[in-house]
Amino acid sequence: MVSIATTKTNNNAKLTPFEEQNIKALKKISEFSLRCQANIVSIYYKNPDLLYETTLTIKDFSSNVWKVFFAICRGVIIHEKKNTLDEITVLSYLEKHEKLKEKYNEYGGFEVIESAKAYVNESNLDGYVDELKKWGVVIKLAKSGFPVADRLSDYADMSSEEIYDELEAVLNHTFLNVDSEIKSYNACDKVHEFIDNMNKGDGVGMPLHNAPILTKEIGGLNFNGHIYGLGAASGVGKSTMAINYIIPSVLKYNEKVVFIINEEDESKIQRELIIWCANNHFKEELHKYVLRDGKFTDEVMDLLRRCADWIEEKKDSKHITVIPLEKYSVKIAIKIIKKYNSIGGVRCFVLDTLKESSDATTDDIHKSMMRDMVDLYNVVKPKAKNVFLLVTYQLNKASLKQRYLTNHEIGQSKAIVDVMSVNLMMRPPLQDEFKDGKKKLICYKLEGKNGRSKIPFYLDPDKHYMITFKPKNRFGASNDFQIVSECDLSRNINRDLGICYVEQDW
Repeated sequence: MVSIATTKTNNNAKLTPFEEQNIKALKKISEFSLRCQANIVSIYYKNPDLLYETTLTIKDFSSNVWKVFFAICRGVIIHEKKNTLDEITVLSYLEKHEKLKEKYNEYGGFEVIESAKAYVNESNLDGYVDELKKWGVVIKLAKSGFPVADRLSDYADMSSEEIYDELEAVLNHTFLNVDSEIKSYNACDKVHEFIDNMNKGDGVGMPLHNAPILTKEIGGLNFNGHIYGLGAASGVGKSTMAINYIIPSVLKYNEKVVFIINEEDESKIQRELIIWCANNHFKEELHKYVLRDGKFTDEVMDLLRRCADWIEEKKDSKHITVIPLEKYSVKIAIKIIKKYNSIGGVRCFVLDTLKESSDATTDDIHKSMMRDMVDLYNVVKPKAKNVFLLVTYQLNKASLKQRYLTNHEIGQSKAIVDVMSVNLMMRPPLQDEFKDGKKKLICYKLEGKNGRSKIPFYLDPDKHYMITFKPKNRFGASNDFQIVSECDLSRNINRDLGICYVEQDW
């Protein structure tokens, strides 16, 4: 097996004791991970269909032997779309790849694979992959200068999560010792300074796009250590509304946002952004079904190309980062928040959608989600990372029958609201709430100074609307009225129109 590391490009240069130790550690790590590499590749040869489910690449392997065998099986199955990995099929593939063939023969050829296949168990694949990724992390730690050499035997019996927790605990303990005094403050001191800061707008956050009424009510999106909730029933459009509120504003105010998504992939954000750009920036009508169906006319293609140009002009600034999760875990979300705040200065995060963590340690979903929310708050709060987090979540099925939405529509998990500074809920109007309906809503446009003049209007059955509730608002009044916005989710157009007073369900 070829060495996986050299720390000096000049062979005559004298290595320091630490560098010598590091090289030995890297070799030892490779030895630890050799068996799981062999097991993973052998399982793929035994059941090639599993290759379609893997996210592993050749870079994940440190052993040249198993790099070669992995490259061959991936080439045969994925690139040439063959169904089996028998010796004849493999040799046929290698006739077109001389360098791989040389290494294949050097490393023992098909006999090595046949021997390894005899003792591997396919059901252990996930465990082997986790182990491989763990050693990949330890390699990165060693290359970054972390003193891991004395811990390798312990790491062999630990998961990557346990290694992370241990290192985080060491860092926390180290920095806690730097300043372990719990600070206290005299609340009657520096009050003039506080007033001056508020006068500068420190209490006002980033405006929500096309939502002046909602922005005024909640004070915008306050980036100073707050969690906001956005709840709606399934399919209502909470994810799309989060995108419509935030993306245009981060572009306008030169902020950055990270979307942590667990129900769709990164193309979801791109689709929404293209539709928003066409209808709002270029003011040309483009419905989502047109983008979905393809076979674009020349006119539509021209519009889409202009949208793509406008969007790609902003890629170098990295305003919008999308991180789709294969498995949702609050621990992973917390790592992402810490990472992007530390290395990129990101102050705005969106978690879409809050649900039970895949690695929850209790069968009580509601308690688990509450603990997850507390853990999230402990990361974003002012004394920690001091960032903004918007969490979308799904209301219970009973909410579909409710006119007036409250925190009770969250169900037994309603304790997640405890750590939120703002909680918003939304629904489209019910059929009888439109003009001429039995329970038609009387809505009011706010005009004049401070919106004191109220001009009544009714909901047009030919238009699309959204009604937003404020069951919790630490920055203003809660539940005093509801906000009515024109909202066409097919074109990603939304704008506040006025307010209404929805009757309580009794």
